[in-house]
Amino acid sequence: WRDDLGEPAGLIGIVLDVTERRRIEDRLRLSTAVIEATRDGVLVTDLEPRMVSANRAFSEITGYEEAEVDGRDPRILDSGRHNGEFYQRLASTVLETGQWQGELWIRCKNGALRPLWATINTVSDAYDKATHYVAVLTDVSRLKQTEDRLQHLAHYDPLTDLPNRLLVQSRLDHLLTRAGAGDRMALLFVDVDGFKMVNDGLGHSAGDHLLTSIAKRFDAQLGERQTLAHLGGDEFLLLLEAIESAGEAALAAQNLLQVFDQPFALPGEEEVYANASVGIALFPADGRSSDELIRNADAAMYQAKASGRSTYQFYTSALTRSANDRLALHGRLRRALVNQEFCLHYQPVIDVVSNRLVGLEALLRWYPPDEDMVLPGEFIQVAEETGLILALGDWVLREACQQLAKWRAEGMPPVKLAVNLSARQLQQPGIVWQLQDALEEAQLPAEALELELTESTLMEQGEQVVDTLTALRALGVSLAIDDFGTGYSSLAYLKHFPVQTLKIDRSFVSDLGSQSDDGEIAAAIIALGRSLHLSVVAEGVECQEQLDFLRRHGCHAYQGFMVSKALDANALQRWLADRSA
Repeated sequence: WRDDLGEPAGLIGIVLDVTERRRIEDRLRLSTAVIEATRDGVLVTDLEPRMVSANRAFSEITGYEEAEVDGRDPRILDSGRHNGEFYQRLASTVLETGQWQGELWIRCKNGALRPLWATINTVSDAYDKATHYVAVLTDVSRLKQTEDRLQHLAHYDPLTDLPNRLLVQSRLDHLLTRAGAGDRMALLFVDVDGFKMVNDGLGHSAGDHLLTSIAKRFDAQLGERQTLAHLGGDEFLLLLEAIESAGEAALAAQNLLQVFDQPFALPGEEEVYANASVGIALFPADGRSSDELIRNADAAMYQAKASGRSTYQFYTSALTRSANDRLALHGRLRRALVNQEFCLHYQPVIDVVSNRLVGLEALLRWYPPDEDMVLPGEFIQVAEETGLILALGDWVLREACQQLAKWRAEGMPPVKLAVNLSARQLQQPGIVWQLQDALEEAQLPAEALELELTESTLMEQGEQVVDTLTALRALGVSLAIDDFGTGYSSLAYLKHFPVQTLKIDRSFVSDLGSQSDDGEIAAAIIALGRSLHLSVVAEGVECQEQLDFLRRHGCHAYQGFMVSKALDANALQRWLADRSA
């Protein structure tokens, strides 16, 4: 201060504590930095509402800079996907509760639509009066894309991009629920024949390429109100809606089968042929639920396979009875294995010229308790389908080796024992070891055993089986092609198979000596075998006229009722004793 003369006399100071103000300023700077650093968009509006502030993330999400939105109505972001009722509910919720949260679609500056997860809160002053609204906006575009992809994968096959079983069954359920009294539908179950050969022989990538090519050709055949699905593997399903007659389903099946007329090009410029079997079930005649229709179409498809493949079959109730019978037979076969209800019979094989016993064929027989004997034709197919043939085949192999070793020890002349080998057994990686183990267990030389494989088994597996046959042959066993003439063998394949014997199927022997063409077929098989230096054995010889024909044409050996039916071990020993006497 100053004195009366105006000279400085002292100082008066006022000190204010600004700690709280500095703390508030620091907090404001920190909040601003956090808001700017967050990846979520933050938008502040007044109560009008007009936009008054936005952070950098908001600009990145919407494309609008803060200066471009300052003072403008938020409705410039309206996507058009939400109606007025939606916005009224949003506003009412904010007014009543002070906040709102949910999915909100906006239109960006470039016109693109974008989904956001929005959280809107009311900002109030010290007197608890609303002054502003703050919206926190999270971009969920990638999350939505991921959800869409997962949803697609859940309902569509990833290989062919066709609807999967879940989607087509859901669609079928929906149609069945809405079906009226006069509505008719059809379900076509398609199984690709020959796919396994491509998949195993050329690799899984080639198999995948084949399936996608088939799917494209199928898709090109589709008409209106038809849905094609890929169930997995080599199975497809075609749903036909609102058909007028069963003829439409038959026509659709023919169209599907026609796509196999031309070969399929695989990577590497390799071409392969395939075919298919189609089963057809009709609504409402063949079922009223999706499960029932799919099951019955599947049963009809197997009937088409049994009818020669490359064809279609309609479902009949007899197929269900047959399926139930097969299921019951499967259970009986399992119990029969455990209870040792099987035995082997042996049929003699006789030299055509010398009339000497040169071999025996082991044939499986089933003796259920208190029932008549059951022949293999009544149960082998079920054993093949269910995989029981592996356990059954192993038992046959070991039992036959043990019995032959016993006979040889008792002085039986050295003859070959033929044992049938199934397709499933041949596919097992351990078949060579299994055979070697059976021979060693019985202490039987491999030269005493002959393995018979049907012609159809060899043709289905093609060159893939050559290595297995070569390994079996290396053990010392002989190999024979059974039922020759029924499987349309390729001579090129036949030359590659290390076989020693051809067996003429009994169907070509039954009419020998008459005016039937079977005589020419049998003679051709004998000539083919001799030209390839193979032994030829005729099955099912029942009379002298047949034997005379075989002798004239140079057949090596025969078996059949003319000599003896198949006998159990004890009966065969008696037969041998009578023959020697």
